Amino acid sequence: MTIKSILVTLDGSEQSAATLSAALDLVRRFSAHADVLHVRPDALTDVPAIGEGMSAELAENVSEGNAQRFEQRARQARAVFVKICAEAGLPVVSPDRIAPGASLSFIERVGRAHAVMARLGRVHDLILVGPPTDSRDMSHSLTMDALFETGRPVLVVPHAPPAVMGRHIAVAWNGSAECARALGGASNFLPFASRVTILTAESERTPRSVVPELADYLKIHTACVETKLIASLGKKHLGGRQLLDAVREVGADFLVMGAHNTGRLKRLMLGSATHEVLAQTHVPVLMGH
Repeated sequence: MTIKSILVTLDGSEQSAATLSAALDLVRRFSAHADVLHVRPDALTDVPAIGEGMSAELAENVSEGNAQRFEQRARQARAVFVKICAEAGLPVVSPDRIAPGASLSFIERVGRAHAVMARLGRVHDLILVGPPTDSRDMSHSLTMDALFETGRPVLVVPHAPPAVMGRHIAVAWNGSAECARALGGASNFLPFASRVTILTAESERTPRSVVPELADYLKIHTACVETKLIASLGKKHLGGRQLLDAVREVGADFLVMGAHNTGRLKRLMLGSATHEVLAQTHVPVLMGH
């Protein structure tokens, strides 16, 4: 699928500015439209129930305080959007007046962030988010919602992304369905790459034979394809730090990988490589699940 619609999360923080800057690059590259989303929690529903030990008067005071805080955060988000878009010189349009070509819209929704992300993420070609703010507990982050609730490719932008992304793409490959979904999302990026490196760790679950199969596929999309065996693991699992070290070693500026979980309680049981990459990545990571 050609990328024509991008969803970008924006909360007014320094990280969201980095995410939006990366989105502007993709809007130009793909001549796409980006919806820049700020989710404002509902001040009325974001208050504990009175039955939990809070008086009606106290609940009202808390609600008013929340409303002021949420309003300030929304103003900060819009200010970041206006500033960066003005510097970029890209057209800002109404969400209901989108024309062909590069453009952006600012949209604000009130409600629970996870529900808004799930609903809107499913109707965009690509989602851009920052890494989870709390690397110890990622379970309630929009990053997790985007990865596991939308069915769409997700680009996780680090705090300090490289000036240019996607010239040298690293593909972490074990032949899984998650990796295949990430690779499908990367198909729009491959024509812009001057080099693609396949990173594989041989194990009981991942034979070396998966590498030439992927290399043949990638050569249809890009001219220069290289391979690197990271390690021979036997029964062990590849760690995220090992993977990121390999990305640095080959000099890649963009990583494609599957987002794995290890059970039904996916938010609490991320695969170790997925968790470590989300917490420590220094390059944009395109993930699929």
